[in-house]
Amino acid sequence: MERANLYSDTAQADTAVSPNEKKLISTPSTPASPVSEDACKTKPISQRQLIDKLNYSNFLDKSIFVNFQHKRYHRTLSIKASPLPCQDNRLTCRWQQDAGGIIDHPDDFCFQNILIPDGKRFIVAAPDVLEINNETIRLILPETCSAAEARSTRRHRCMDINVYVTQNGALFYGSMLDFSAFSFRVKARTTPPQTFEWMDIDLPVNVILFDGSRTLYSGECRVIKQTHGHKSQEWILKPARRHIRRFRPKEFRSTRQKMVPLPTISFVHPFSKKQIHLEVMDLSGSGLAVREEVSHAVLLPGLIIPDLQICFGDGSHVTCAAQVVYSLSIEDAEQAGMLRCGIAILEMPADEHIKVLSLIQQTGNKNSYLCHRVNLDDLWNFFFETGFIYPQKYEFIEKNKVRIKATYKKLYTESPEIARHFIHQRNGLILAHMAMVRFYENAWLIHHHAAIRSSTNRGGLAVLNQIGSFINDSHRLNSIKMNYVFCYYRPENKFPNHVFGGAAKHIQNPGGCSIDRFSYFHFRKSEQSANPLPAGWHLAPVTESDLRDLECHYEEHSGGLMIHALDLGADNHDIRETEAAFDQIGLVRSRHLYSIKMAGELKAVIMIDIADIGLNMSDLTNSAKFIILKHEGLSYPIIQASLVELFNRFHLDELPVLTYPAQSAERLKVPTEKTYNLWILSMNHTDDYFRYLKRLLKFIKH
Repeated sequence: MERANLYSDTAQADTAVSPNEKKLISTPSTPASPVSEDACKTKPISQRQLIDKLNYSNFLDKSIFVNFQHKRYHRTLSIKASPLPCQDNRLTCRWQQDAGGIIDHPDDFCFQNILIPDGKRFIVAAPDVLEINNETIRLILPETCSAAEARSTRRHRCMDINVYVTQNGALFYGSMLDFSAFSFRVKARTTPPQTFEWMDIDLPVNVILFDGSRTLYSGECRVIKQTHGHKSQEWILKPARRHIRRFRPKEFRSTRQKMVPLPTISFVHPFSKKQIHLEVMDLSGSGLAVREEVSHAVLLPGLIIPDLQICFGDGSHVTCAAQVVYSLSIEDAEQAGMLRCGIAILEMPADEHIKVLSLIQQTGNKNSYLCHRVNLDDLWNFFFETGFIYPQKYEFIEKNKVRIKATYKKLYTESPEIARHFIHQRNGLILAHMAMVRFYENAWLIHHHAAIRSSTNRGGLAVLNQIGSFINDSHRLNSIKMNYVFCYYRPENKFPNHVFGGAAKHIQNPGGCSIDRFSYFHFRKSEQSANPLPAGWHLAPVTESDLRDLECHYEEHSGGLMIHALDLGADNHDIRETEAAFDQIGLVRSRHLYSIKMAGELKAVIMIDIADIGLNMSDLTNSAKFIILKHEGLSYPIIQASLVELFNRFHLDELPVLTYPAQSAERLKVPTEKTYNLWILSMNHTDDYFRYLKRLLKFIKH
């Protein structure tokens, strides 16, 4: 049987192209023409390999293409078909598209070949035809065929991805058809009165790709190819950049480590819905880099991966949301044809992020431990040995040691999300310690910095470096809730004054790093007289108006960060999320705001923080702050009466009291035992802080 004369002689020739033929020719999801074996690099394929590939296509319900050529117009007609199971050289395929144009006009077409998609190549075979009917085509397979490289980069089919394409106010809706790491193809539709004349393909377009309610990609693209059509068109779009900026650039970036063995990432690709596995070249707490072959690349810069797993050599894994931020060729000759792709971590559960940071920090310094389970006897011995718990402080601790031990057991052995501890340890001996606790909605308290004093021990600086790395790696994650970090320190303490106080002076911007000084005294209800507030004075919960007055007063006199970091603003004074986080692990946390007024005029705002005793060794987490706006009429007896009334309401016996501003204590004759500086750093100014720290401590690495 001749290849060009496959049909009955009774069929009449018709030189017109039928509607069915036109439909087949214009089908967008099939190739416009078969792959030319002469134009592409080919590889011989045996009949057995061909049969295996056909059965694989059947197993995965994939299609092949049966190609015919019009004798007069020399146009190729590609019809989708499903191969049935094949055991020998006889193959039957079931049509997936209407083949009526071929059946009805057999003299107009000659059979050409079958084309089997195989990744970035096509297997092209020229079998003989046994029979063609409306349902199937039966073929005799050749002894050999060839695999042709169809393109340098494989294109991957998409599953249920929608697209918005906009340009200068014109919005086109459609669907994504396929993609590579360099471009993607979409089918756009018009909605009257729209026409495609509204689109100028010489100008950039903005593209949003989404799956249901999830945005998976958005960015500026160029239209590099366009088909014709009035109601729908296909466009091939190429992103304008191979490198996107997800976050504000930083001078001091997260430290990346090469892990041994190499971790891998695993995820279902948002576009193709296929499982992807890639090796991790290096890893930090804020991102990672992977390597993929150009020919099979799937990581389009800007792609958001909602559910990505990072898998480690010990079998553990963590899950995060991530975004591809760059895809660049590797210039190393030994890695020709490879791409290095950077992936930013957008979100990760706090407990899993700690696992990653712990591995990274210990890879960088084997003596650095982050949030590991601590032998509490060793920790308490360290606190006493370093003098961190001195005799006067121990008097307070001894009275409450049972409750304090219980609190520290939860903090150091149960890995709560609200707390972090950093330990420098060698051969089981704790050399230095520092800790953090999330005490307000978006602010973390740095405290408990202690180290063994030795000329060879740099552990105190090592844990300071650890905590800096944690801040740098974590603050962008919503799960960490970190817009500010803060600490209290005595002005006469040289180290914190040098580091934290020096940073504030260096930054010279209280909106980025601020210091506010408080006077301190210990207030015991049992030692106070029970005099009530005088007539005309009122103590009541704060109103939004009171907090707005406080904001304005503080901004005028300080301009620092206290109002925002300590949740004292009219629009941000709710700390219920923080209270719930403490309650979840059985710890106490509450905060109460009151105003004291004379004849309706606001004089001061009182903030009472209540937490477990000893959460902070100086008990500043269990204290009252008396923030004074106007001194006129205010006196220490008024302060005493206010505190006694509040102590009665909340069943308190004694608390440290911090008065702000510190100089008000002398003016109002408030007893002062010592002063504390409240230091606050905004996470928008971490580069300024690390720049100062790098100059101060040469070995600091961020």
